[in-house]
Amino acid sequence: MALLCWLGVLALTPVQAESSLPSFAQVFRDQGVVMLLIDPASGQIVDANPAAERFYGYPVKALQGMSIQQINTLTPEQVAAERQLAESQGRNYFIFRHRLANQRVHTVEVFSRPFDVDGRKLLLSMVHDITPGRNQTQEIWHYQQRLEEMVDAQVREIEHGKRLQMAGLLAALLIQAGVIAWLVRTIRRRRRLEQERDTLLSTLQSRNQELARLGEVMAHHFQEPARRLVSFAQRLQGKAALADDEDSRQSLSFIDAQARRLSELVRDAQRYLALDHTRNHTGQTDTAAVFAAALQASGATAAGVAVSLPSAWPAVCLPDKTLRELFVILLDNALRYRHPERPLHLVLSVSVRGKRAEFRLADNGTGIAPEYRQQVLGLFTRLVPNSVPGTGMGLALAYKMVSLSGGQLQIDDGLDGGTCIIFDLPLEND
Repeated sequence: MALLCWLGVLALTPVQAESSLPSFAQVFRDQGVVMLLIDPASGQIVDANPAAERFYGYPVKALQGMSIQQINTLTPEQVAAERQLAESQGRNYFIFRHRLANQRVHTVEVFSRPFDVDGRKLLLSMVHDITPGRNQTQEIWHYQQRLEEMVDAQVREIEHGKRLQMAGLLAALLIQAGVIAWLVRTIRRRRRLEQERDTLLSTLQSRNQELARLGEVMAHHFQEPARRLVSFAQRLQGKAALADDEDSRQSLSFIDAQARRLSELVRDAQRYLALDHTRNHTGQTDTAAVFAAALQASGATAAGVAVSLPSAWPAVCLPDKTLRELFVILLDNALRYRHPERPLHLVLSVSVRGKRAEFRLADNGTGIAPEYRQQVLGLFTRLVPNSVPGTGMGLALAYKMVSLSGGQLQIDDGLDGGTCIIFDLPLEND
């Protein structure tokens, strides 16, 4: 009733107010109704009366430093929705839940209207606690119940959101921890592999230096004794011939043959080691011209060997010397193991496969059994007696030359039971 009477007082004309009523400040201070002056734009509490101090439990000075959002438990969106609902129903009041200083929440009825204070437009809000008498008015009871349901729903939604947020944060932390652990393990493994790589590179460099040194030693210290053996064996053979000593001649002939074989073995081993130090070739080589030179060098032309050649010759990216040596080795192998009962026939074919040229050199010689075709590509491997000339290094040298160019060399069936050497060479630099 007091609240309604004071609202009526505010509706009086200025003349009546000046003649019969106290000042606004006196009424604001002495009135037992909880009153707040609020800045409508920011929600800042500009002033509060002693009744508000007693109700909220905050000193007036503290209330003057707070905003209404710190007291109202609803969100700004929900407050706006309540204002629209109150306006649509023709009411000039609101139902809110305010939190007191002791953290208790009271349901309050708020009457608000604009008011000019010292030329400043403020919102005068009068607060009436309806928590104790919630059952007195059925309309307020249903409104309050709806308000509480809204607040409870909001609280549940906030709590659910917090739980989801915490679960998401925990999952993200677990994933992050897993990723960090994986990165740490990967970094450690990478460092370990880099250390192992550096160790292997250092070891490989040392081994290459040793092999290079071995090649130098073989070039001089091994070849020189072999040459001297050949030279002195020939001298002694001459003396033995004059003395008509057949046994001495045979012994010296054997020494001469073995000394020559030793010299060839040392030479081929030196060639094999020297391949590791071959520089990369940047230009292209005329394959047809190199093969023609190899035919002359191998003696195939002089021996009258029938050779079938391709109509097109692709240029390959391999040094002239290396390609010529490769062809000579393969031609020499065909000549060495020709069939004794028929003339030697060679067929060379070339096909382009992507960035590489595939060569197939087939002969009609004695051939190589399938179970030995991989074995003969190794060092010093021979399938014939030592009486047959050769060191067993020819195909091993050819295999390494092709491998160093990034290709493969294999053996297949040739003509009439002979042999077919298949290998590929690069057409351009990688």
